Amino acid sequence: MESMNFLIKPFDSTNYATWCPDIKVLLLERDCWDIVAEREAALVKEGDEIDARKLKEFNLRFNRAYTTIYMKVSPQYRTIIEGLTNGAEAWKKLKSRFQPDSRARVMALKHEFFSTVIKPDESIGLYASNLSRIIEQLREAGHAVEDLDQCFQLLRYLPTE
Repeated sequence: MESMNFLIKPFDSTNYATWCPDIKVLLLERDCWDIVAEREAALVKEGDEIDARKLKEFNLRFNRAYTTIYMKVSPQYRTIIEGLTNGAEAWKKLKSRFQPDSRARVMALKHEFFSTVIKPDESIGLYASNLSRIIEQLREAGHAVEDLDQCFQLLRYLPTE
């Protein structure tokens, strides 16, 4: 499989909102996202049998997950995740530090959602994409936006023509 070349600006505390989805895509491409998302765990021995090839492949992806995250963090912020070797732990630590699921953040996201308007030169697709980004952030913070509110906000500021 041909590896893609990703140019991702290293995380620097001001770009978490854009860095996070970019790194997720990179981890998906490197077949590591399920490990970081904790949907795939280390192989468990079944009796005394464990496939050495599968174990080696899993360990390679496990290590790749952490190194991918670490190398895409600016040097001054690497101390936050230094000493870890687990990509899932590094991901959680960065998220808890720079995107806490606090009530203040949820209120700010709800305000941003209901204040988002389509700009005169903006396409409907870009406007919908901006709303989707906020909806996803609210969902990740444990506050899903009702379908009716999503439709209302999408249609609310569309031009009449």
